[in-house]
Amino acid sequence: MKLLAIGRPREGADVHEIGRYAREEMAALWQLYRDGAVREMHSPGRPGAVLVFEATGPQDAEAAVAGLPLTAAGLIVLELIELHPFSAFEVLFADRARPGARREGQEAI
Repeated sequence: MKLLAIGRPREGADVHEIGRYAREEMAALWQLYRDGAVREMHSPGRPGAVLVFEATGPQDAEAAVAGLPLTAAGLIVLELIELHPFSAFEVLFADRARPGARREGQEAI
């Protein structure tokens, strides 16, 4: 299962305090990446991070996030969003899936 983790500095968090954890945080992220738990890492273009987790369940991703130094120190907040396959394209093919379905200008078979 894929999960999106959006990390932002906690409101009122001291930027200098966050900076003191930078090396430790990067080492922890590198380990999660090497272990295959984190598949992608992105910058949102401002302080924070966007991570894509691959996990057997949300609990695994939550445990990994809780173990990150900045999260453990209470300096960042991470929102986890469970990702599901995008299925909205099904509306384009819905009439093909039903036997005898009519298309515009055609009679039912």
